[in-house]
Amino acid sequence: MEEAAQDGGTVQGSPGFERALEGLRATGASATIRTLVELLAKHGAEEGRILSEYEHASESVTDPAARYLIDLILEDERRHHRVLVELATAMAWGTFDKTASPVPPLGWHLAEELSSAIGTLRKYEEEDRRELEALRKRLRPFEDTTLWSLMVQMMILDTEKHAKILEFLEQHSRGD
Repeated sequence: MEEAAQDGGTVQGSPGFERALEGLRATGASATIRTLVELLAKHGAEEGRILSEYEHASESVTDPAARYLIDLILEDERRHHRVLVELATAMAWGTFDKTASPVPPLGWHLAEELSSAIGTLRKYEEEDRRELEALRKRLRPFEDTTLWSLMVQMMILDTEKHAKILEFLEQHSRGD
Protein backbone atom coordinates (compact mmCIF):
# COMPACT_ATOMS: atom_id res chain seq x y z
CA MET A 1 0.00 0.00 0.00
CA GLU A 2 1.31 3.46 -0.82
CA GLU A 3 1.50 5.95 2.00
CA ALA A 4 -0.28 9.26 1.68
CA ALA A 5 1.78 11.56 -0.48
CA GLN A 6 3.19 14.78 0.97
CA ASP A 7 1.13 16.78 -1.53
CA GLY A 8 -2.16 15.44 -0.16
CA GLY A 9 -2.46 12.39 -2.44
CA THR A 10 -4.79 9.62 -1.40
CA VAL A 11 -4.04 6.22 0.00
CA GLN A 12 -4.37 3.66 -2.75
CA GLY A 13 -5.01 -0.05 -2.46
CA SER A 14 -7.51 0.12 0.41
CA PRO A 15 -10.35 -2.26 -0.52
CA GLY A 16 -13.80 -0.85 0.16
CA PHE A 17 -12.64 2.75 0.23
CA GLU A 18 -13.06 3.40 -3.50
CA ARG A 19 -16.30 5.42 -3.02
CA ALA A 20 -14.61 7.57 -0.37
CA LEU A 21 -11.60 8.23 -2.59
CA GLU A 22 -13.99 9.08 -5.44
CA GLY A 23 -15.73 11.54 -3.10
CA LEU A 24 -12.46 13.29 -2.31
CA ARG A 25 -11.86 13.86 -6.02
CA ALA A 26 -15.48 14.83 -6.81
CA THR A 27 -15.97 17.28 -3.96
CA GLY A 28 -12.59 18.99 -3.83
CA ALA A 29 -12.49 18.12 -0.13
CA SER A 30 -10.42 20.22 2.26
CA ALA A 31 -6.96 19.17 3.32
CA THR A 32 -8.33 18.24 6.75
CA ILE A 33 -10.99 15.94 5.28
CA ARG A 34 -8.46 14.44 2.87
CA THR A 35 -6.13 13.66 5.76
CA LEU A 36 -8.94 12.11 7.82
CA VAL A 37 -10.13 9.94 4.93
CA GLU A 38 -6.56 8.90 4.18
CA LEU A 39 -6.03 7.92 7.84
CA LEU A 40 -9.25 5.88 7.80
CA ALA A 41 -8.28 4.20 4.53
CA LYS A 42 -4.80 3.41 5.86
CA HIS A 43 -6.26 1.98 9.04
CA GLY A 44 -8.79 0.05 6.95
CA ALA A 45 -6.00 -1.49 4.90
CA GLU A 46 -4.20 -2.51 8.09
CA GLU A 47 -7.43 -3.89 9.47
CA GLY A 48 -7.93 -5.80 6.22
CA ARG A 49 -4.66 -7.60 6.87
CA ILE A 50 -5.77 -8.34 10.43
CA LEU A 51 -9.10 -9.67 9.11
CA SER A 52 -7.20 -11.99 6.82
CA GLU A 53 -5.18 -13.29 9.77
CA TYR A 54 -8.34 -13.90 11.82
CA GLU A 55 -9.97 -15.67 8.88
CA HIS A 56 -6.90 -17.88 8.50
CA ALA A 57 -6.86 -18.60 12.25
CA SER A 58 -10.56 -19.45 12.21
CA GLU A 59 -10.14 -21.84 9.29
CA SER A 60 -7.08 -23.57 10.71
CA VAL A 61 -7.86 -23.84 14.42
CA THR A 62 -9.09 -27.26 15.52
CA ASP A 63 -10.15 -26.43 19.07
CA PRO A 64 -13.90 -25.62 19.07
CA ALA A 65 -13.68 -23.11 21.95
CA ALA A 66 -10.82 -21.22 20.32
CA ARG A 67 -12.66 -21.18 16.98
CA TYR A 68 -15.82 -19.88 18.67
CA LEU A 69 -13.92 -17.01 20.30
CA ILE A 70 -11.92 -16.18 17.17
CA ASP A 71 -15.15 -16.10 15.15
CA LEU A 72 -16.68 -13.65 17.65
CA ILE A 73 -13.66 -11.37 17.21
CA LEU A 74 -13.88 -11.81 13.44
CA GLU A 75 -17.50 -10.62 13.48
CA ASP A 76 -16.46 -7.49 15.39
CA GLU A 77 -13.50 -6.84 13.10
CA ARG A 78 -15.70 -7.11 10.00
CA ARG A 79 -18.12 -4.60 11.51
CA HIS A 80 -15.22 -2.30 12.42
CA HIS A 81 -13.95 -2.42 8.84
CA ARG A 82 -17.44 -1.65 7.51
CA VAL A 83 -17.75 1.32 9.88
CA LEU A 84 -14.34 2.65 8.79
CA VAL A 85 -15.48 2.53 5.16
CA GLU A 86 -18.79 4.22 6.03
CA LEU A 87 -17.05 6.98 8.01
CA ALA A 88 -14.52 7.65 5.25
CA THR A 89 -17.29 7.78 2.65
CA ALA A 90 -19.42 10.13 4.75
CA MET A 91 -16.46 12.43 5.34
CA ALA A 92 -15.35 12.42 1.72
CA TRP A 93 -18.77 13.23 0.28
CA GLY A 94 -19.89 15.56 3.07
CA THR A 95 -23.13 17.29 2.13
CA PHE A 96 -22.57 16.85 -1.60
CA ASP A 97 -24.11 13.38 -1.81
CA LYS A 98 -26.28 12.34 1.11
CA THR A 99 -26.82 8.91 -0.45
CA ALA A 100 -23.08 8.15 -0.59
CA SER A 101 -22.93 6.73 2.93
CA PRO A 102 -25.30 5.23 5.49
CA VAL A 103 -23.73 7.46 8.18
CA PRO A 104 -26.18 10.37 8.39
CA PRO A 105 -25.18 13.85 9.49
CA LEU A 106 -26.37 15.26 12.80
CA GLY A 107 -29.09 17.85 12.76
CA TRP A 108 -32.00 15.57 13.35
CA HIS A 109 -34.59 15.81 16.08
CA LEU A 110 -36.08 12.76 17.68
CA ALA A 111 -39.82 12.44 17.98
CA GLU A 112 -41.12 12.76 21.53
CA GLU A 113 -42.11 9.09 21.53
CA LEU A 114 -38.59 7.98 20.61
CA SER A 115 -37.01 10.34 23.15
CA SER A 116 -39.14 8.72 25.83
CA ALA A 117 -38.23 5.25 24.60
CA ILE A 118 -34.52 6.09 24.77
CA GLY A 119 -34.84 6.89 28.48
CA THR A 120 -36.59 3.58 29.04
CA LEU A 121 -33.98 1.71 27.02
CA ARG A 122 -31.17 3.29 29.03
CA LYS A 123 -32.82 2.06 32.23
CA TYR A 124 -33.08 -1.44 30.73
CA GLU A 125 -29.39 -1.37 29.81
CA GLU A 126 -28.45 -0.25 33.34
CA GLU A 127 -30.53 -3.06 34.85
CA ASP A 128 -29.11 -5.54 32.34
CA ARG A 129 -25.59 -4.54 33.34
CA ARG A 130 -26.34 -5.03 37.04
CA GLU A 131 -27.86 -8.45 36.36
CA LEU A 132 -24.94 -9.49 34.16
CA GLU A 133 -22.44 -8.38 36.84
CA ALA A 134 -24.28 -10.51 39.42
CA LEU A 135 -24.28 -13.45 37.02
CA ARG A 136 -20.57 -13.00 36.33
CA LYS A 137 -19.82 -13.22 40.05
CA ARG A 138 -21.78 -16.47 40.29
CA LEU A 139 -19.77 -17.87 37.37
CA ARG A 140 -16.37 -17.40 39.06
CA PRO A 141 -16.14 -21.09 40.04
CA PHE A 142 -16.35 -21.96 36.33
CA GLU A 143 -13.78 -19.47 34.98
CA ASP A 144 -11.04 -22.06 34.51
CA THR A 145 -13.24 -24.72 32.93
CA THR A 146 -15.74 -22.89 30.70
CA LEU A 147 -16.16 -19.84 28.47
CA TRP A 148 -19.24 -18.74 30.41
CA SER A 149 -17.69 -15.96 32.48
CA LEU A 150 -15.85 -14.54 29.47
CA MET A 151 -19.08 -14.54 27.46
CA VAL A 152 -20.90 -12.64 30.21
CA GLN A 153 -18.00 -10.16 30.45
CA MET A 154 -18.31 -9.55 26.71
CA MET A 155 -22.05 -8.96 27.12
CA ILE A 156 -21.29 -6.43 29.86
CA LEU A 157 -18.98 -4.56 27.48
CA ASP A 158 -21.69 -4.59 24.80
CA THR A 159 -24.19 -3.28 27.35
CA GLU A 160 -21.83 -0.42 28.20
CA LYS A 161 -21.54 0.35 24.49
CA HIS A 162 -25.34 0.33 24.11
CA ALA A 163 -25.67 2.73 27.06
CA LYS A 164 -23.10 5.06 25.46
CA ILE A 165 -25.04 5.09 22.17
CA LEU A 166 -28.31 5.81 23.99
CA GLU A 167 -26.63 8.58 26.00
CA PHE A 168 -25.43 10.15 22.74
CA LEU A 169 -28.94 9.97 21.27
CA GLU A 170 -30.41 11.47 24.39
CA GLN A 171 -27.93 14.36 24.49
CA HIS A 172 -28.36 15.21 20.82
CA SER A 173 -32.12 14.93 20.90
CA ARG A 174 -32.06 17.77 23.45
CA GLY A 175 -29.66 19.79 21.33
CA ASP A 176 -26.81 19.56 23.88
